[in-house]
Amino acid sequence: MAPQDVSRVMTFSEKLYKSAGLTFPIIAIGAGFVAAGVMDPYLAYVATSWVIFGLLGLSLDIVWGRGGLLSLGQTSFYGLGGYFGSVIALNLGPVTGNTLIWSLPAGAAFGGLCAAALGWIIFFARMGPLQSTILSYTLTLLLWSLTQSFQLDVGQASIGGDNGLSNIPGMILGFGDNAETLGPVAVFVATVVISALVYLLTRWLMKGTFGRVIDCIRIDAQKAELLGYDVRVYQVVNFAYAGAVAGLAGALFGAWANYLSPSIFSVQEALLVPIYVLVGGLGTLSGAFVGAIAVGGLSYWLGGGAVGGQTTLILGVVLIFLVLFLKNGMLGALGDLWLRHLPDTNAAARDTGAVSIDPDVLEGLLKDAAVHAGPAKNLATHDAFKRFGGVVPVNRVSRLFEPGRPSSLIGPNGAGKSSFLKTCVGIYTPEAGTIHLGSDDDITRAPIFERVRRGMGVKNQKPQVFGSLTVFDNLWMAAYARTRNKPAAREISEKITGMLGFTNQAAVQASVLSHGQQQWLDIGMVLCLAPRVILLDEPAAGMTNEETRELSSLVRILARYTTVIVVEHDMEFVRTLEGHVTVLHQGEVFAEGDIEALRANDRVLDIYLGRRAHV
Repeated sequence: MAPQDVSRVMTFSEKLYKSAGLTFPIIAIGAGFVAAGVMDPYLAYVATSWVIFGLLGLSLDIVWGRGGLLSLGQTSFYGLGGYFGSVIALNLGPVTGNTLIWSLPAGAAFGGLCAAALGWIIFFARMGPLQSTILSYTLTLLLWSLTQSFQLDVGQASIGGDNGLSNIPGMILGFGDNAETLGPVAVFVATVVISALVYLLTRWLMKGTFGRVIDCIRIDAQKAELLGYDVRVYQVVNFAYAGAVAGLAGALFGAWANYLSPSIFSVQEALLVPIYVLVGGLGTLSGAFVGAIAVGGLSYWLGGGAVGGQTTLILGVVLIFLVLFLKNGMLGALGDLWLRHLPDTNAAARDTGAVSIDPDVLEGLLKDAAVHAGPAKNLATHDAFKRFGGVVPVNRVSRLFEPGRPSSLIGPNGAGKSSFLKTCVGIYTPEAGTIHLGSDDDITRAPIFERVRRGMGVKNQKPQVFGSLTVFDNLWMAAYARTRNKPAAREISEKITGMLGFTNQAAVQASVLSHGQQQWLDIGMVLCLAPRVILLDEPAAGMTNEETRELSSLVRILARYTTVIVVEHDMEFVRTLEGHVTVLHQGEVFAEGDIEALRANDRVLDIYLGRRAHV
């Protein structure tokens, strides 16, 4: 299947919309040079701070808009980068004349390093969003208190506590003893160019594979890990990069103001940054600059006496209006208006029938996977035990699952089926017992992503898809997690798309698919991983009778090449699988055998029907 068969050809308007992010830095640089010829020096001086605040806002948008974490610690990295970069510039600037080659890299490096340290604590401790926000805010408060009394002499630099750091050299682009400090207008132009370059680098990063993984983590971190991505590493790297951007902005601020004080860590500064991002447009990257310039420009205009001294009141009302009525900021509102005039790509989801798999394509995929990923593996548990307070959903379960025929887990609600599956996956860590993947691979304490990389594929009870991504991109992210090769991932995704009959829906957002279609897409993502052991938790839920028959055929084909374990309530569906069945009750193995024999077993009927001694 050719690539153009899967991806819908974009219209001119859509291409223009997708490239709109590139026009922002071009317009900004052009406007900067135009302004250089007409702008008043004082206005240029003030406007430079707005651009620097926009760069600081960009650092938050990377963490919050793309990473999903509201960090109130960006001014910490901003201030730390500013102080460190300025100290370096004070001591090494006289050697070369040029100050920015010292202050900017030093500020970015120190801000990134500090952010990486905080990010490691947040993400490797698996803190929740609220705890992470509080911790980042606490860091800002601690630095604000510390810098009030912190004094240190470093060569030519003297940090004087409440007096701050003064005599910071301005922006010097030339080299040698005769290099001159730039004037206000030239500083404005230089700041715009530097900020535009940082924006372009950030946009390139976020449009690439790294940014796509970060988007997936924001949408569903657990699903991203179930695809084999080490989400904590990605989150720390993203946080560190945002810290580097903030540190660079701080170094620019020091060179612009020639002075830094502890107020840079103040609560007011920390809370202004989210306002810039919200006003401009959360997640748009360029919106941070738009928000900072809009807030700064409005403050500048109101401060000139336009409203008779009611600057704070009017500014507050305007900001509340923008945040409440422009749900995704100024750029988000413009984007929504533009999208209304584009073709509805999601209409294809309403024009499709039941999913129908292609058995021949599936067989070919499984044979190819066996060549590249190796033969099927056994999954064995020995006395697996998991407790939640007084509830024991997994009670000393010992089972061996092998390839050749499907294995099913059945039992009444609360029997521990899903809990047992999650213990095998690593979502729940067992308190006792062992879990082995293959003959000698102990994965009892292995993280989820490591189990997936070793050959495990998982579909949880509810379909987990990345709703804002297209059907094809969902499959591509899964295939890339295994191959780490873009062309190979595309080839696999195209085959899975065709095998599932999703060719016409390839460009459809996953969120608009029906529940049953999302189940199929989730299964397709698992198949992209070429797993050697497949765990399916209630895969038939929400499917039509026709789709359930297709699913039964798929599971039986999978079992010829892999170990397949299915948790299911639908006894008729389990019967069609013609596999080995284990009955769980109160977290223990209650009975096992063929489905027909179990359906005739009075003890099994007792626990399902709630009668006699086995309830």
